[in-house]
Amino acid sequence: MERKDIKEQELKFLAGEFKKNPGLFLRETHIDDAQFLEKIGISFPDQLQKNIFPGYLKLWPQDFIVEEILKDGTTQTIDFNDFLKKGASEKQLTLYATLIKCGLSTIEAIEEISSFLAMDKKQIQFAGIKDKDAITAQLMSFRGLEIEKMKEISSPYFFFKDVHYGKGVVEIGGLQGNKFTILIRTNDVFEKEKFLENIEFIKKEGFFNFFYSQRFGSPRFINWFWGLSIMRGEYEKATMSFLCSQGQRETLYFKKIRQEIKHHFGDWQKILEICKPFPIIFQNEIKVISYLNLNPADFIGALKQIPEQMQLWIYAYGSLLFNRKLSEYIHTGNPLPKKIPLILSANKNDWSEYNEFLKEDGILEIPFNNLKPFSFIQWKKREVTTKEKIEIHALKIIPEGVVLSFSLPKGCYATSFLCHLFQLASGMPPENISNKQIDIKEALGKESIQTILEKFKPIIFSKTENQFDKFE
Repeated sequence: MERKDIKEQELKFLAGEFKKNPGLFLRETHIDDAQFLEKIGISFPDQLQKNIFPGYLKLWPQDFIVEEILKDGTTQTIDFNDFLKKGASEKQLTLYATLIKCGLSTIEAIEEISSFLAMDKKQIQFAGIKDKDAITAQLMSFRGLEIEKMKEISSPYFFFKDVHYGKGVVEIGGLQGNKFTILIRTNDVFEKEKFLENIEFIKKEGFFNFFYSQRFGSPRFINWFWGLSIMRGEYEKATMSFLCSQGQRETLYFKKIRQEIKHHFGDWQKILEICKPFPIIFQNEIKVISYLNLNPADFIGALKQIPEQMQLWIYAYGSLLFNRKLSEYIHTGNPLPKKIPLILSANKNDWSEYNEFLKEDGILEIPFNNLKPFSFIQWKKREVTTKEKIEIHALKIIPEGVVLSFSLPKGCYATSFLCHLFQLASGMPPENISNKQIDIKEALGKESIQTILEKFKPIIFSKTENQFDKFE
């Protein structure tokens, strides 16, 4: 069964649950206020918090466009091109293609593509993970894949363009950065002059390069804790929390599901039945539970079933430490270093930067032994800049909000920049913002994205919509 059919089946089940008890599905507007940011290690100076305005992101997927910039400076655009690249080279071992997607993450896209092709995911390479709730473009490489086979791939969530043969492969981190075109929807408290003053200051001084909320796993924002538990060798605790801990921004319905899983923890067959109606929402949980159903209490083996996710958890804990350290520098007034190293380096000096925080978290030495079972965890030295400059290509204030086009180096979050200008909101849209669909590229005088919107029309919807209504 294709993903779109599985998703439809999942939504239909949830529509039935919604009809029984709508109160369990109430959606709230979530504000990234100081209290929320502090939970992911981010703490701004008070004066910065006072000079920002409410801003809502991703009301429509086309409000957030991400286009990958390769090492040679070329941009993988979302513009609609032919399937085959003009002047495509003769057949070679590697097939290259630009992936345009909407409504699923890069990892989810690879899951679907590899399943369709009956291909090992290791044969599919990409430079970086792109947003799920957006329209994005990125280069991918496929080892040993025929063009004719790629032509058979069909999904409402993605398509390929500029397909051609070449040498080598796309490497993780093998990009210069990303170009963003974003609509931040504002309300009547927005002050144009003060906003323009703030953005000029940031263009001159740069912004604090925090890891923002998507690094920590929306809507739960606790994946860093699972990474910490694994580092402490507490594999069962990590597994239990992953399956059972209620997320900060999950609906009450799914909080109750996790409560039920906790009640039956250890009865893996029962838990499989609980998760069965949610093959996409709980796809990673099902992989872990299915393994435990056959191998009870082998929590290391269970965690190995989701290597990409587990690696993100470890990175999330390192990101939390980085945020806490950067916040500490900001508030103490100590000279801000240009870069701060991340953990997951074999160099003890890179860990010593965080000694105080690590001791609080019960890590007294580099946890080589605790991470040894997971060979896919990459140990390498990496330093992250504490402040970044912003390259703004275009800015236009429209009645619905602010349209911004800008580029950032790899590893930088657009939201890390935007949170210096707006108090970002997500979830249920506030009533005082416009629901109008905007062609944000056309608003900036660029080529319209209408062709792309038509392509993704079956899966594009506003956050104001109740997806269950169509099942009435």
